[in-house]
Amino acid sequence: MVIRIVPLVTLLTLSVIAYAQPVTWQVRAGWHTSSAQIIDKATMKNATTNHLNGFTVGTGIRVEFDKQLYFTPRIQYSLHGYELGADKQEPAQQFRLHYIEIPVLLQYDFSKTNRGFFAQIGPSIGAAIAGSQKSGNQVSPLRFAMTQYNRVNVDALAHFGYRFKNGLSLDASYTYGLTSITNGDSLPIVRMAQFGIGLSYHFNKRGNQK
Repeated sequence: MVIRIVPLVTLLTLSVIAYAQPVTWQVRAGWHTSSAQIIDKATMKNATTNHLNGFTVGTGIRVEFDKQLYFTPRIQYSLHGYELGADKQEPAQQFRLHYIEIPVLLQYDFSKTNRGFFAQIGPSIGAAIAGSQKSGNQVSPLRFAMTQYNRVNVDALAHFGYRFKNGLSLDASYTYGLTSITNGDSLPIVRMAQFGIGLSYHFNKRGNQK
């Protein structure tokens, strides 16, 4: 319950702080493909993974700082995952994790007309609400603990997109995990990454004079 409430309270707090500024509310949905970098702690060797598809849906605000520079936090649900390929001893294994995330991004518009190309960059803090491991036909839940999987994940995000006159935006995104999704000494280091595309719609709010 706390994991679900804290991100919502944080976003509402940011909305109150931004109340006196020109603000635009937005919704965003997107598709991405995820993979992972897995490092064995004993040998420091990397293991390759296959990609799994996932998606993101969320809402946020865009607060004007100075003409073409904006503060764009949002809250979103995101499904991440990766697959370990089958070998002679084990079938293919799929790992999926469900996150509530708060990306805190800065946006720069390359045009002053409130449409055209833009770029966003910043960190994202995620809280895992569930996870699963599928091996063959068997599915088991992931355990989140100090020696198992990590509840908290920190990512770096970069978006590049185009905003149309009607308020729709199309973007391409890259996300890289700055922290391992695993804890303890027995599990390998696992950092996930995603390439994706997204579609956003911006609602004009009070104070937005563009």
